Amino acid sequence: MYQILLVDDEPYVVDDLFISIPWNELQVEQVHRAYSGYEALEILRQHPVDIVVTDINMPEMSGLQLIGHIRREWKHIKTVLLTGYSEFEYAKQAISQQASAYLLKPIGNGPLMEVLEQLLLEIRKEWETRASYQRTLQTFREHLPLLRDRLLNGLLQGRKPGNRQLAEQLDQFSLPFTLERPAALLVIRLEDYFQQHDVNSMQLFEYAIVNIAHELFQERFAMWSCKDVHDYLVLVLQPLTEDCRDNLPSLHSQMIQTAYQLQKNVSTVIGGGISVIATGWGSFPDQVYSLYQTAISTIRAHIGHETGVFLKAEDTAEKRITTLQSLYEPPTLFHLLEASNWDSIESKVRNIHAELIETDGHSPEHIEEAKLYMETAFYYFAHKNNTMLGDITGSIMPGGGSFHTPDKLLDYALRMLALLKEHFDSERKDMRSVLIQKVHEYIDLNLHYVSLNAIADEVKLHPVYLSKIYKAETGKRLSDHISSAKMEKAAYLLTHSALKIYEISAALGYSNAHYFIKLFKEYSHMTPQEFRDRAN
Repeated sequence: MYQILLVDDEPYVVDDLFISIPWNELQVEQVHRAYSGYEALEILRQHPVDIVVTDINMPEMSGLQLIGHIRREWKHIKTVLLTGYSEFEYAKQAISQQASAYLLKPIGNGPLMEVLEQLLLEIRKEWETRASYQRTLQTFREHLPLLRDRLLNGLLQGRKPGNRQLAEQLDQFSLPFTLERPAALLVIRLEDYFQQHDVNSMQLFEYAIVNIAHELFQERFAMWSCKDVHDYLVLVLQPLTEDCRDNLPSLHSQMIQTAYQLQKNVSTVIGGGISVIATGWGSFPDQVYSLYQTAISTIRAHIGHETGVFLKAEDTAEKRITTLQSLYEPPTLFHLLEASNWDSIESKVRNIHAELIETDGHSPEHIEEAKLYMETAFYYFAHKNNTMLGDITGSIMPGGGSFHTPDKLLDYALRMLALLKEHFDSERKDMRSVLIQKVHEYIDLNLHYVSLNAIADEVKLHPVYLSKIYKAETGKRLSDHISSAKMEKAAYLLTHSALKIYEISAALGYSNAHYFIKLFKEYSHMTPQEFRDRAN
């Protein structure tokens, strides 16, 4: 969970601490060792260290200079100073450098462990503060209007979560709505006066209208509002009384009268007209979608360019031609294909198939509609990826006639998806192979100064994403490959050139030759000089 770096120019001090302290008890997953300040900086640039324990009195770079670098580049790292010099001046300098603790050598494991435990506790508290409940709650409250709006828009479009999930969301969003209790809708269209204003003014008008509505309805109804895809304001109203089913006609009359009052108040207070469509009752949330569709159909059929209209949208007894809700509700097939989210794509297709089978009123024309929609999405996806669809699908190229049953349409769609997935997965794998080759070529040409960020800039990818791709394709970390490439180059230069060891170190981008020698010994189990002597 944590990483610690031990630094001292006397190797036995570092090695003794490394061996003797029970790091697992401190939940330390990795302990790094450095024998100079320069070597410590190299390690800090490559690993997410949490605590540095360093000697003060070291040659070339003192412990105070080292923590000065740490304070400038890694402010979050805690530092512990160990020294055999107890003069007050050292302690004063340590404090000025913002050291976390100051301990005198020789030191037993107990005092050091106590200091480390305290610092690790501070780190945990800092993490908790950064992701504190209060901060998360504040962010949630700031986004609450948007979350409520999105949830209601989903219900209006027919995207209904399970009852348990919806009940939890209603509770989280502080919405006093009860499942299966009757509810009605008011759909409000803002007329010409409002449309003449800019977006900011429109938002203020909408906010004011919702507030007026809340004041008028709050005594008898729970209210939930949103702005829909047509830029209408939609209010969902649910009676507050539990036994409302026996009193629905009276409640509906009260709702209509209050809605009239809303229309009048908006005109008087704000100065602009609104048209209002009021629906009948339906079970919440199951019938919210059908109530909404009825209201929208009423607007199209009866309002048109008229203004200041008030209508009651009542369901007619005549048979209505249904629409394929699952075909057009977001996320659309186009968006899912663009994201190459194959599991969700298949789920979308199966939902369309299920609706074609289960819903009354769907005809062969609906099956043809679904087929044409899917074909268009397949063409779009192929062409956007610079490929002809026929080159992918071959013998089951679209256009082979109509499908008379939902099952045949499903079979066709799943075969098409399998071919598309196979083609683009293979193409993506080829592209990644080219990417890995390009990364290796760049590393080989820039061993003197190579980093993850430099490679990412070269291949035009984010460093984190590049690291994930590299690990997925090669099974190794990119940093391990860079280290191996440098050591292989070092071995070649040791046996094929007269360069001095410190010159080879500098040529490979190491600022400190001692650190280079340490890495090479880990790589070959010999020092660079021993490797050169054996080769000769």
